[in-house]
Amino acid sequence: MGDNRVRYARNGDVRLAYRVFGDSGPVVIWSPGWVVNDVDNIDEPTSPYARLVNRFAESMQFVMWDRRGTGLSDPADHVLTLEERVSDLCAVVDAVGAERPSLSGTGDGGAIAIMFAAMYPDRIHRLCLYGTAARFSQDPPDHPWGFSSEEIARQLDEIDQHWGDGALADLFHNDASEIIGVREAFGKRQRSIASPTMAKLWWQAFVDVDVRGVLGTIQAPTMVLARPGDRLVPVEAAAALAAAIPHAQFRQFAPGPHNSFDIIDDIAEQGLEFICGSPGSAADERMVKTVMFTDIVGSTERLSAHGDARWRHRLDAHDELVERLLSRHGATFTSHTGDGYFALLEGPTSAARCALELVPELATRGIPIRVGIHTGECERRGTEWSGLAVHTGARIGAMAGAGEVLVSRTVRDLSAGSGLRFDALGPQRFKGLTDDVEVFRVSTR
Repeated sequence: MGDNRVRYARNGDVRLAYRVFGDSGPVVIWSPGWVVNDVDNIDEPTSPYARLVNRFAESMQFVMWDRRGTGLSDPADHVLTLEERVSDLCAVVDAVGAERPSLSGTGDGGAIAIMFAAMYPDRIHRLCLYGTAARFSQDPPDHPWGFSSEEIARQLDEIDQHWGDGALADLFHNDASEIIGVREAFGKRQRSIASPTMAKLWWQAFVDVDVRGVLGTIQAPTMVLARPGDRLVPVEAAAALAAAIPHAQFRQFAPGPHNSFDIIDDIAEQGLEFICGSPGSAADERMVKTVMFTDIVGSTERLSAHGDARWRHRLDAHDELVERLLSRHGATFTSHTGDGYFALLEGPTSAARCALELVPELATRGIPIRVGIHTGECERRGTEWSGLAVHTGARIGAMAGAGEVLVSRTVRDLSAGSGLRFDALGPQRFKGLTDDVEVFRVSTR
């Protein structure tokens, strides 16, 4: 397996380059951050990552991959949604073929690993994160760390103007960026990784990340590593991340910049001890899913107006269309709920787009529907699904009017960069739920 050659995973028409280092031991897949060498050169003697790769390859099968738009992988032509990025990671996991690999992640790559662990708890062994957070932009008072909108605008401009010349070197190298040669070396790495346009797309995706809504559902044993002085990911944000993940370990290194080249051996030691330790706990039947409820509005009145036979024909057309679109958008479970459907989908963006297709298609057939969507932890018992997330999705759906698609804040946050429009309807108090739920009306722009 670990022959070091470049391989390609496929996610639809997208090819994702990866390499496997090491011949035996547990499988660990690294979800990379914004600036990482392409896999073709990651183990070259001049690569700052070569020592880490070689240390890991001695005890495990260490998988490196180029995310879409970087290195040897296919380009991206838009800001990838969180769902698309998890899908890319899933394609690499599938291609590697390990039953339950561990995931390692840095920067926003760590957030993608977190989302994968939440969505596929039975497919992951352990989760090891360095220099990452649940969110990288400010959202006072819930998340006071990270970049302001003004800072993000300046950063995007700097990437546009100075990519390949060491753009944003101060965020990754701190004061060392002013030492002669450091910014130039950082710029050379940038030129080998991605174009300026790709770099801007990826930075926008970086600051759009928000996985706070799923942290409490993580079941895999998790370790979060950070260091004070990190200007890209404040140590306080990393500590908050660890505190929100059940039973996560949090460890700090010596103060320093986000780049970890001076503590490579320390990271390798911590990672090897954690990942090659005792097996993780077995996954149970709880997992993060996106729930979607649809309901025909005014079905009783329409039955009275059209009669049994005509209404039955319309219901047949309704069922055929709903099931076809749910299948197209990757629904993993569907069931009737009287005059509608309850479905489980892997991602919130897919669910929202499916609902936005359903509403007009059924409306033209004289069948107005309303839709509610929420993402959270669900529990499977036999062939039935339950849990707070299911109840929340149902309550949101019941609130919607004819032709409306309503979603929770979790769905909105996880759909950042999707191009969908979310109009706030404010916190809502639903029967049977302890906390208020922030609800949004979703539409295309």
